[in-house]
Amino acid sequence: MWTRLTSGAGRLARWPLPIVVACALVAPSAATAAERCAPGQFDRGGTCTSFRAAARRAVEITRSVMGTEGGRAAIVRVDIGGRTLVDRGFGQSMEGVPASRDMHFRPGAMVIPMLSTLLLQLQDARRLDLDDRLSRWFPSFPNADRVTLRQLASSTSGYPDYLQGNLPFQTALHADVFRHWTDDELLEYAFDRPLVCAPGACFHYAHTNFIVLGRVVEQVTGRSVASLIRSRFLGPLRLTHTRISKLPGIPAPALHAYTTDRGVYEDATTWSPSWGIGEGMVMTSTAGDMIRMIRAIGSGRLFSKAAARQLTTPLSRGLPGSPASIEYGLGIDVANGWMLQNPQFNGYVGILAYLAQRRIAIVVENTNGPDVADGQAISGTITKRLTQYLTPDRPIAK
Repeated sequence: MWTRLTSGAGRLARWPLPIVVACALVAPSAATAAERCAPGQFDRGGTCTSFRAAARRAVEITRSVMGTEGGRAAIVRVDIGGRTLVDRGFGQSMEGVPASRDMHFRPGAMVIPMLSTLLLQLQDARRLDLDDRLSRWFPSFPNADRVTLRQLASSTSGYPDYLQGNLPFQTALHADVFRHWTDDELLEYAFDRPLVCAPGACFHYAHTNFIVLGRVVEQVTGRSVASLIRSRFLGPLRLTHTRISKLPGIPAPALHAYTTDRGVYEDATTWSPSWGIGEGMVMTSTAGDMIRMIRAIGSGRLFSKAAARQLTTPLSRGLPGSPASIEYGLGIDVANGWMLQNPQFNGYVGILAYLAQRRIAIVVENTNGPDVADGQAISGTITKRLTQYLTPDRPIAK
């Protein structure tokens, strides 16, 4: 989201999108155009198109954007229904090493929907209510008697971020990019700053919210977030290439990342990721695992229908600070029916998107070349153009 731009490392940047109305997660109707298409074809906004032709076009789109915008490498995975349209790498991870589909990267905020799902599952089980006050578990936190779990998940709590606009933290982060940060240190940086607004009175994306929510989940369940994610996601969804760790190592083969956050173009692959979302949510993964994750969440099969509606309810709508061209639900962006997350994290620039009505899932992870403008999200441009082609009647942006 463009409101997440900072001058420091790990911007969670967004590209501008049109104002849209969020759509609930629903299954396709029984009489869809897709059912009228021949075998080997799918419904492309009312036109039956062969998967083979669409795959060629998706590759052309990716190569064109990479060439014109200065991308160094990209991994692209597109699934339509139960069929994989594209699953490949483009460009070079590092000199002489082509990017490939099995390379690992840091998904950053792509994993936030897992935390939202945990909250909704606990609400379904009546172990908490999203309208519970934070003071039930952490009465000493600022405004804890007024801040709700729903406000934390929707970035409407008014809590400040420890990263965005926080020069002291950014200076410390850049001074030692290998420093291991604890969640307590991150919250201290956040709560040393003034509150942004009263609870529910504005939209302000802050990593702080998700660290706090992780602690609530641990209080409610008596288990770590990492343990819950392993038992409820990594195992059941067979996310065999996803690892939870705040340590800097990335399993091989690794997509190398590059950034100019410190004024020079440098390899940031092994910079510490510990400043990220919070304990148990800092991961390495692959495009294939992220596709399976967002398909499971986006389909609504991991929680009740009521929970699915709550996930994509646009709670940011109409609030000061709310982005003008996208809406925010519970840890997820919503645009023209698409569910989205598109973080930037230590030189990794990615997006995952899911359109429940068409069962289309997209994951794009890219790294930038030395001449790319600071904060430019090539993965966002690729995804936007892919949706313009694959769903011309329902693109993410025109």
